[in-house]
Amino acid sequence: MTEAIQDSLALRLGMAAKAVPQLSLQLFVQNLVKELGEPLNEKKLRSLSPKKFYQFMIGLNSDIERGQSNQALAILTSESISSMQAPVISETPPLTGPVLKIAVTSNNEEMIDGHFGSCLRILIYEANSERFRLTDVREVETQESGMNRTDYLTDLIRDCQILATLSIGGPAAAKVTNADVHPIKQATPAPSEEFMQRVCTMLAGTPPPWIKKILEKQA
Repeated sequence: MTEAIQDSLALRLGMAAKAVPQLSLQLFVQNLVKELGEPLNEKKLRSLSPKKFYQFMIGLNSDIERGQSNQALAILTSESISSMQAPVISETPPLTGPVLKIAVTSNNEEMIDGHFGSCLRILIYEANSERFRLTDVREVETQESGMNRTDYLTDLIRDCQILATLSIGGPAAAKVTNADVHPIKQATPAPSEEFMQRVCTMLAGTPPPWIKKILEKQA
């Protein structure tokens, strides 16, 4: 492999490992080499099917969820490697009237593309019936796993009312709900703007009773 391909492969492996905090990078790579053989290359990674890769992952750690496995595999097999950059918060006027605070699990720019248990950061938005704005970017700065990680992430979004995420496990969803945050799963990665526009439309129309209660308290 050329140096460029080697650098590309190393970046791909490192980003995929971040999607699965239950495993160290060293353990992840060592077992991929055992599974696919040497030398490890991007062509071999693209030969992995979702089913085969998930079986491989839970063989390493049974706590790994399918959403995490799918996210790691997407990074390993995608045609291009995302830079996984955080978005820049623009200077926008504060929203007036009652607002909802929405948390988004994200890995790259303003995308809903992160699993709750393994996202790189959480984006915080505010929305009213007219518009929305990004107000905060909260980096996930823990190497904890299991319930310790879930508690940490729940504390990061405790001031929000809605969580938009690519996927979330049952126990984590229960923790988030108990913190009075309503989790909403997205079927596929999508720009945050699309979700936030739907929130604004909902607020301009007839919000569900639980959201009306939140808005009435602020009023």
